[in-house]
Amino acid sequence: MHHHERFQNNYDFLRLFAAFSIIFYHSFSLLHQAGIEPLMQLTKGRLNFSFIGLSIFFCISGFLIAKSTARSPGVVNYLWKRFLRIQPLLIVTCILTVFICVFFSNLSAKDYFSNRNTWSYFRNVMPVFGLQFTLPGVFVHNIAEHGVNGSLWTLILEERLYILMSIIFLLRKKYKSYIVLFIAVVNFFYLANRFFFDGEMVRYFTSLPFFYALLFLNSAALYFLKINFSNSLFFFVSFSLVAFITAVLLPSLNSLYFFSIPVLVNSVAQIKGITNHAGKYGDFTYGIYVFSFPVQQMFIAAGIVKENPFALFLYTIVIVFPMAVLSWNLVEKKCLKLKKLVGIHQK
Repeated sequence: MHHHERFQNNYDFLRLFAAFSIIFYHSFSLLHQAGIEPLMQLTKGRLNFSFIGLSIFFCISGFLIAKSTARSPGVVNYLWKRFLRIQPLLIVTCILTVFICVFFSNLSAKDYFSNRNTWSYFRNVMPVFGLQFTLPGVFVHNIAEHGVNGSLWTLILEERLYILMSIIFLLRKKYKSYIVLFIAVVNFFYLANRFFFDGEMVRYFTSLPFFYALLFLNSAALYFLKINFSNSLFFFVSFSLVAFITAVLLPSLNSLYFFSIPVLVNSVAQIKGITNHAGKYGDFTYGIYVFSFPVQQMFIAAGIVKENPFALFLYTIVIVFPMAVLSWNLVEKKCLKLKKLVGIHQK
């Protein structure tokens, strides 16, 4: 996003809200108390804060990645920018995770570092090929989850969507209408699979990854269609909000999520106000997201938090937010300055 545009929308604010929402949900689920998470109770199990956070993330990503494909000089530069956004901090995260988690393993340091699964954890620097969620002997006695960083699963989907968008990128100049048609066809097959085949025609269409992938694609379609939310902001916000609430109240109509959430997120992003400056000092969202899960697991493993999810949430924020500020200034911000080094002259 260009600097002059950054403080004219709420994308930074929405990403921060999404990251904190996911931490809040994990504070309950990692203590085996997901059922009493406030939004779960309010909606009788139909929604939780992780759903809200991830939906926001994938909608924002779809819209902004579509914009990136349109503005990048070539597919090589586009992929290079995606690499710089994800991999540098992920490499740092994997290094910190492997060397700090030795203190939370039930193995000796010698056995831990001589175990091949310790070093194979570094496959996580390229999530597109799949992930390893555990380390030898680490968090094996935790209450609800033995995984070291369960949040990373979304990066598998995210990076595969980047690759899909790079293919769409090659078509963007002459065939923009075909891109939107492709996304429309995907929606059609989802609806046909659900309402005419009871989800049995293509099982993947009923999976959680597909749900978020379709939010991403539908949000990208909004960009390719050049929807001007600002001109009819009240209409877009109110109409999509009503559709979203309808989907919550009537589960038989929850297919409305695929259309209401992308419109709601991207229209709310255009509301002008003080929240437009949420990213004034940097984009700390990615650091918050990748650091929070292992930090929460460490608090639980160390016995610092045993049953209070609100305490786990607050303790996590206190530790993770400064880490995210440091990672932005020492790693992410510096790496993003390199985005013009590769493929900038590609035609």
